Amino acid sequence: MPVANEGGNEGGSAMVDIAELEDELQRVLTTYPRDAAAAAGVLERAVTACRADADVADWFDLPGLLDELAEVYQLLDRTDDAMAAMHAAIAAGYRGSPDPRCRLAEILLRAGRTEPAHDFYAQVKAATPDDVWLYNNAGLEYDAAGDHSRALDWLTAGLELALDTGDPDNLVSQLNQLRREQLTALGHELDDLDARAETFLAQPRPRRPGWSPTELPAVLDALNAASGSPLAPTALVPPTTGSPTNTHPRVALAVSWFPAAEFATALRTWPQLAQDWGTTDHTDYNHQLQRHLHNLSATTPGATWIAPIHLDAFQRWCQSTDRDPATTGARSGYAADQARTTDPDLITWPPARNAPCWCGTGRKYKKCCGHPSVGRPTQN
Repeated sequence: MPVANEGGNEGGSAMVDIAELEDELQRVLTTYPRDAAAAAGVLERAVTACRADADVADWFDLPGLLDELAEVYQLLDRTDDAMAAMHAAIAAGYRGSPDPRCRLAEILLRAGRTEPAHDFYAQVKAATPDDVWLYNNAGLEYDAAGDHSRALDWLTAGLELALDTGDPDNLVSQLNQLRREQLTALGHELDDLDARAETFLAQPRPRRPGWSPTELPAVLDALNAASGSPLAPTALVPPTTGSPTNTHPRVALAVSWFPAAEFATALRTWPQLAQDWGTTDHTDYNHQLQRHLHNLSATTPGATWIAPIHLDAFQRWCQSTDRDPATTGARSGYAADQARTTDPDLITWPPARNAPCWCGTGRKYKKCCGHPSVGRPTQN
């Protein structure tokens, strides 16, 4: 769709073909390994077009383009340009969790500009002291920068906050593991806070009050139909009984998944899984699941949940229901049961672009499993 656009060095009229520009963006952002210089050129043209023409701005997400441009500039070691692009993204309405000023701190830290990075994190802490994702982000970034002392300080504060608030964001496990790594790097022993976190994690998690997905009716009691691939056995959730006949029935899916902490043990326990999945790498497994979920969402409208398999609980469930835990049917049935009981570990998919990724890395979804480089599968 060509649109008129004021641009060019002479200030004359130029034409922007939105579909062509979108195709170029898709190509440079999904090519792996990324050609940062080529990506920067296309993103710069897209940003210029958005600023010059309302039709282009309506088509694209300008804050998102500027965020991508900041990341590309980082790859090119153009730190000042990356900072300018991120400031522009924030001014254009970029939002995220934690506060987007953390992106400014990340850019500076990765460029070795530590003092201004400290200042940005201090500003965010003053504005959002109760955001546990801030402490997680700062801990990760300081750890990556090799500043284990500061990483420990941030992770300690974040872990205390998560424990004091009952861990509504399910971050205690990750914060505690990261904090242990800092203690080890600094030559410190595990302490009382670590013991408190371990005690917390050993306790059964209460069901989230007031959360009941509307797509999970009582008819789930009749469920346990398995479908999908060996990678991700899928429980199909029937639509609500009594739905108006003139509405499209919504079907929900609950997909089983092994988190990182369970993955290696699952492979040792059931070696056949490596052949079924075609991988023994957890990141590759996550990316395969991401592509599988895209396929499912294209063919099955409705809600999708990822049901984490925690091995001890899974094997107890299999014993109580007389299931063979090595089978795909057992995994799909377990996913269905988590959905049936609205288990607090159930993960809604897909998360928002700026929300933490479903796979548990702590990175934003759009920069982790939701990144275009992960790709989308072709339909069979």
